[in-house]
Amino acid sequence: MKQRIIFVNLHGNEFLVKTLDKIVFKRSVAIKHKYLLDYLLQNNDYEVCTFLNNKPGTLSYSQGGKFPKWWCKLEHKYVMKKNGIDASKITILTKESELKKDDILIIYNYYANQYAFDKRPDCFIAVSHIHFNTSNAEKLKALNPDACYNEANFSHGSKIYNHFYSWYKNPFITIPFVFGSRFKNLKPFAERQNLCFSTGTVTYMHNITPYYGDPCAQPSRKQIMDHREELLGLVDCYNSNYAEDDAKMFKKGTGIWTRIYNAYVSKFKASRQKKYYSFNMVEKFNDYKMCLVGEEIMQIPGVGFVEGMACGTAYIGQKVGYYEDFGMEEGVHYIGYDGTIDDLKAKIRYYQMPEHQQELEKIAKTGSEFVRINFCGPVIAKNLINELIRLKSNTRK
Repeated sequence: MKQRIIFVNLHGNEFLVKTLDKIVFKRSVAIKHKYLLDYLLQNNDYEVCTFLNNKPGTLSYSQGGKFPKWWCKLEHKYVMKKNGIDASKITILTKESELKKDDILIIYNYYANQYAFDKRPDCFIAVSHIHFNTSNAEKLKALNPDACYNEANFSHGSKIYNHFYSWYKNPFITIPFVFGSRFKNLKPFAERQNLCFSTGTVTYMHNITPYYGDPCAQPSRKQIMDHREELLGLVDCYNSNYAEDDAKMFKKGTGIWTRIYNAYVSKFKASRQKKYYSFNMVEKFNDYKMCLVGEEIMQIPGVGFVEGMACGTAYIGQKVGYYEDFGMEEGVHYIGYDGTIDDLKAKIRYYQMPEHQQELEKIAKTGSEFVRINFCGPVIAKNLINELIRLKSNTRK
């Protein structure tokens, strides 16, 4: 019998597919866990299902809406088609009674509507990305999941995790980020610029301000942007704010027509990151010998570090233990620094010296080989699903 893997409201989960609002309003999105869905659909050992719960609508974003199930079925099929997925390969479930004890149910904590159950399903429940949405902490606690997984180990001192989720004692699985197939090592190392390429979006989340004193979710990236002039000759800064184009678009005022106009801009024009998407990321990584993708304040690295290393670039990251969780070693797979501008400059200058070029290239080569073997989608997906199945077997004994 095939193992059923069930996602809640799959059509509305932008970690797995490009959702309806992103399709209609042409907004940018990074589908970070697409590799997991691809792996499951390509493996005959699993039956992939979507459970349309009591709030399966997506037009009101993370809160969901009580749309008719027939409408959500149509939305599901349309979204799958736009994502190039054969909808017939995904079983649609609409009743809680259809969830069985042997199932693995996957919930994404980012979406409040995924918790809309009449009662806790009697199956193995795994929750992803529990650091994103603090407002769902009580819902998560009431659900009492059997396992959680994320791209970071929060034992390194995440203030927001400790405040909202310190009660959680069940297994926590750390999975690496995965690079896309387009990220390849295309240019010989000696032909690259002897500089550091810095990339990554800067976002602002006001719910984190009480714990970190600032809404900036990626202060290490903002630090590079703020010091870009000082870093000339060392770092080429391509970081940008997520809402970089928005300020010029919105009109000031509270009148009815101003509000209508601003609502239109918010849906159809804002948050396009035109500058950020104006260049080819793969080409940029291949143009440089070093790269930097600043970590997030919530104790999680950026996905770009894996993409840069896959392109044969020597990665520079903070020495806080994130990368060791993935089996990497400082000085072997990546260059470590203490998070300050002074230390960053010192490390880059060291590796820019002619006498250290061989050492730099060795780190880039070793790191790239490690990432390409261990951080590819099928490997990570297989390891995660196998671990969830193992935990389920132990839990259900």
